[in-house]
Amino acid sequence: MRVRNLSRMIWRPTLVHSRRSLPSLGLRAAALAAGALLLVATLAGVASAEPGKTPVLVITDFPVRASLIPDDTFWADQWGLRSVQADLAWNVETGSQSVIVAVVDTGVWWTHNDILANMWSNTDGTHGYDFIDSDTNPMDEDTAGGTFHGTGVAGVVAALLDNGYQIAGAAQVGVMALRALGPNGEGSSYNTSRAIRWAADRGAKIINLSLGTNDTFSGPTDMQLAIDYAWGRGALVVAAAGNAGVNRLDYPARLPNVVSVAALEETGGRAGYSNYGSGLDISAPGSRILTLTANHQIHYLYGTSLAAPYVSAAAALLWSYEPALTNVDVWNILNRTAEDKGSPGPDTGYGWGEVDYWGAINALNRPFISVNNVPNQVARSAEFTVGWSILGPSGLPISDTHVVWGTSPGGLGNATPAQTGATKANFTAGGLRMPEGASAFYFKVVATVNGTPYESEVRSVTVTSLPDFLFVLYSLFASNLLYLALFILALAAIVAFVPSRRRRARRAVYHPRVGYPYAYRPTAPPPAQPPPAVPRAAPPPYVAPAPPPVPPPVVPAAAPASPPPTSGPPPAAAGPTKKRCPNCGMTVNADNLFCFFCGHAFR
Repeated sequence: MRVRNLSRMIWRPTLVHSRRSLPSLGLRAAALAAGALLLVATLAGVASAEPGKTPVLVITDFPVRASLIPDDTFWADQWGLRSVQADLAWNVETGSQSVIVAVVDTGVWWTHNDILANMWSNTDGTHGYDFIDSDTNPMDEDTAGGTFHGTGVAGVVAALLDNGYQIAGAAQVGVMALRALGPNGEGSSYNTSRAIRWAADRGAKIINLSLGTNDTFSGPTDMQLAIDYAWGRGALVVAAAGNAGVNRLDYPARLPNVVSVAALEETGGRAGYSNYGSGLDISAPGSRILTLTANHQIHYLYGTSLAAPYVSAAAALLWSYEPALTNVDVWNILNRTAEDKGSPGPDTGYGWGEVDYWGAINALNRPFISVNNVPNQVARSAEFTVGWSILGPSGLPISDTHVVWGTSPGGLGNATPAQTGATKANFTAGGLRMPEGASAFYFKVVATVNGTPYESEVRSVTVTSLPDFLFVLYSLFASNLLYLALFILALAAIVAFVPSRRRRARRAVYHPRVGYPYAYRPTAPPPAQPPPAVPRAAPPPYVAPAPPPVPPPVVPAAAPASPPPTSGPPPAAAGPTKKRCPNCGMTVNADNLFCFFCGHAFR
């Protein structure tokens, strides 16, 4: 890799070679030795004057590199990479081909000279899948609009770096091309969900979704189930916030297991076209982004679609630098190290701020508390557990770590028992309960690592509005799709079986008789009908499609001994008879097969 340091020149003293006599050299050596002894004595005196100080573990032998200024032709115009401090992060990590970023989009012009070497390859040598045409060639075919959207997204992530050609990509990782959108940039949630699952099953660590809709859905969708599936397999899903400029995130960016990304202008402010609002996680450059297009060319694009791949690439760099991280750890690092914008702390305009590549990589060179196991909601009477890990250099001693909690962010006056260990270890605090009368449980994790205190951000757990037993069922089904599917099948079987049994029971008890729906009962016989066989006051008998002049009375087969109809008005239909359950004493319809109150079977 070619390195050119144009931003900083390091000056060193010039070595001057001269001829000196041996006595002169001896005197100089003696003077240096005396100075060294004096320095050692002074340091020893300082150490002895502070006997209470404990030895400090010094981190040594870590890699350093010169500042990387890539020689890509148009590096000077790639303001977005400099804004997220990618050039500083590249001094430590440029990316690993073992980390795969799946681009679910219009496909990728994967033969482009400035990305071909970074395309992921399947076992058969292909670079992804086309869910529109159902083949293994995910070529970007955006011939209608000429945007070549997916190619532009992939170029932001992984165009070749420092190759003296066109542009620099943010991370030198593998790009998996998945075509789920057609030439006009539109597609279906079905193909998108298939692509997400396909990527998760083949080892993609990051799934970039620069797509979405502003529609609202009342329940889970195929896309949400696919995203939850990918999350469960350890992938991080990143999605664009949307380009309507409204205070509401697009779908799927608003889903809980998705990192939502807003777009920034070159000035650092949020772009006017970018969506924002509750649930926004982070921001990234999105305007005037120079990236790849078809036929080995480059062009400028705008939108939150271009901001999302900056965050995907940052996650890829973190996983390249520390492969043992979980998707929760990566998300926590991205949020906590973002450059704050807007009001202090996370807000609806910028999320946690602008993604910071150098800050994210540097976070792993010091202790970092990552809260990675905490429920969003709990039943009021339920116990819950908080889990966390302390990342950073291996082996640093942890003399104390615990949870402090309370009923308000500023009133964390309670604490769990202290725990000890070392960095890169996992910790849990169990037996936690919602305080009596409180609607939220606020907490943070604190730790003392190598004598230095650290703490996490303040988090919260809220009380669910569902009854305890319903919330337990909901949590069980939501956490296991197999249980949910079995529950739905069992419910469908009950709905389909019980009414049919009840209909058979009614046929055995009641004699069939002619009737009309209440809303459609005629008040008088139609004039074109033949005269009825019974007096006018009686309801008309059943009339066949080709009736004879006088239709014969219908004799029910199930009751041959029933008396013939009598003159005069028909008797009023009696209501259903009742019976009392011998088990619970409740009154139910006589034709019920079991008691709806206690479940006692009558037959």
